[in-house]
Amino acid sequence: MGFALSSCSSDDNGDPDPISQPDPDPEPEPDPDPISSGFTFALRTTGAEETDFIINEPSLETATLSAQGTGIEQTGWRFYYPVGKTLFASGFSVDNQCAGYRANDQGEIEQVGQFIFENALEMFGADEDTGTLLAMEIPRAGFANRRLHFVDNETIQVSKIVGTRIYENVTDSIVAWPTALTVNGDKLFVPFHKLHASGSFQTVSADSAFVAVYDYPEVGTDPIKIIHDTRTSNIGANGTTTGLIKTETGDMYSFSTGSTMAGFDPKSTKPSGILKINAGETEFDTDYFLNITDATGGGNIFWFDYIGNNKAVARILLDDDGYWYGAYSRDFFNQKLVVIDLAAQTVTDVADVPLHAKRYTSPVLIDEGKAYLSIETANEAAVYVLDIATGTATKGAAIEGKTIKGFFKL
Repeated sequence: MGFALSSCSSDDNGDPDPISQPDPDPEPEPDPDPISSGFTFALRTTGAEETDFIINEPSLETATLSAQGTGIEQTGWRFYYPVGKTLFASGFSVDNQCAGYRANDQGEIEQVGQFIFENALEMFGADEDTGTLLAMEIPRAGFANRRLHFVDNETIQVSKIVGTRIYENVTDSIVAWPTALTVNGDKLFVPFHKLHASGSFQTVSADSAFVAVYDYPEVGTDPIKIIHDTRTSNIGANGTTTGLIKTETGDMYSFSTGSTMAGFDPKSTKPSGILKINAGETEFDTDYFLNITDATGGGNIFWFDYIGNNKAVARILLDDDGYWYGAYSRDFFNQKLVVIDLAAQTVTDVADVPLHAKRYTSPVLIDEGKAYLSIETANEAAVYVLDIATGTATKGAAIEGKTIKGFFKL
């Protein structure tokens, strides 16, 4: 069911002041801009039947965020990815539809289009210059194409599909699992894991980092090159779209985890770390390596995203003592939040954010110098607001549900 969502608030301040006299020719006051006010977010409820809702609220810093009596109910598990002022919500296990949502002139969030796909779209990126969503099908077994969809964020229509396999080795039964789709100038960079083609998700070559490089926007069926680095493990993690992030100057940074709890089997023998590809280049910078394992006293980076000025916000697994893919569960609350200065190569804990669990998040929302994050502990879920300038966080609204999968400004 879909319910109209409004972020407008009343301007009624009660009865007029009997002493004051009205302006004989008052200037009309401009209407508040409903599109610039309010936050949209994707909330997943708890219970026997967990459900996603797209909801709009004026603030994330106070009160409680809930789907009770509001929101646009979604079908099954969904991925969320913003392009400009459009939010794409893509089906996973229940349906094969991807819908686009935007705010109308009244500030209500509404569906503005949809398209269907053959296999689940599980990796997303964007060309913000042209307003294009990049979405890739990733078959879970066999040697089928990883089909890259180009989707216009205004019409919500697929403009073209390119079939590519990124990397495959039929003799050894190895295929590629992409962990980012990053456009940088006239190139598309696709980091990936090498997995067994049986669909077992075994990481058959976990001790190297790999990135396929394509021409862009004329993406071919084969990459123009594949680069690798043996200082750390495969780039990115399953369910994360930010394995490779780009700065304002065009430099790119990747994260590698390599841990059992993050889904590696066998786990990597290399340290968790961050690599760099300099602006305008298509090779790893051999002079740059941020060893996250050393910098965090034995931790592994599980997720990061760019927050501006050569800084990233990240989650660090304090240990790797859990089971395979344990970091995706609610059995271990061993992730801490940090800010990484990519240029200075420093890692700083964000104080007052509890240890937590986190499986999936859309690209982080940055708004007026703040980053918004969903933090889930064993006892509660809440929004935490990171002040980027100071590197400090404050607890915001409580979450009545399991998690918020993404925050957006539409």
